[in-house]
Amino acid sequence: MINLDITLLVQVFNFLLGLAIINYLIIRPVRSVMARRRAENAAKQAENDSLDASAEQKLEGYNARLEQARAEVSAARERIRAAAQKSAQEQLTAAGENSRRILGEASDRIRSECARAQDELDAKVGGYVQMALKSMLG
Repeated sequence: MINLDITLLVQVFNFLLGLAIINYLIIRPVRSVMARRRAENAAKQAENDSLDASAEQKLEGYNARLEQARAEVSAARERIRAAAQKSAQEQLTAAGENSRRILGEASDRIRSECARAQDELDAKVGGYVQMALKSMLG
């Protein structure tokens, strides 16, 4: 059975006093440490977010510069390719003209040698005919 006497009041008072002491000595300091850590974590998180944003901006700038450099390299490659094609075309044209000139000279030389050989043959034909007639007539 429960006795409601002065000891119950003393026990309730002891309990409340113990609760106040525990709150003052343990719970309040722990809560203040937890609040301070939350504040530090929030500050560090804000700093981290700021650094992330800065890194993102730097990365975007780097990517933009990289893309610009790629475009410049591509344009330079196109210019060099066009210049090389033009040079190759000029060399092919010059080689074609040179080969036509050599072919024309060779053709002219062959015609002149042919004409000279024909003239020599025509000059010697009369002698060959007379020789052939003499051998046949005897």
